[in-house]
Amino acid sequence: MRRIAVLGATGSIGRSTLDVIQRHPDRYQVTLLSAHRSVDDMEVLCRTHQPAHAVMGDPDAAAALAERLTDLSAVTVESGAAVLDDLVAEPNVDSVVAGIVGFAGLRPTLSAARAGKTILLANKEALVSAG
Repeated sequence: MRRIAVLGATGSIGRSTLDVIQRHPDRYQVTLLSAHRSVDDMEVLCRTHQPAHAVMGDPDAAAALAERLTDLSAVTVESGAAVLDDLVAEPNVDSVVAGIVGFAGLRPTLSAARAGKTILLANKEALVSAG
């Protein structure tokens, strides 16, 4: 079973990835979801996929999401780029779908690469800026 982190989960790449994952529950498990501030969408995704971690870029959005998910004790809601950088490198992540729009996706992608994770790059800015 591949344990997947989906960065930019509420965008088109993230949604497409999660659709494929949902069709193959015997092959994939979502361990981490991230988004910037789409609380409504992230709530639905967390309830559907039950990741260990949900990371929001916006601290207020993280607080709102945590409040909505108090009944899901298995999901830890956190905020910030540094947290995301650390979580993509954790042992419970095998592959990282890098779907964060723009330059913001570079740091977590590099963190995952340094940790030896399989990177599924869907962010051209990370490729262009990092070479």
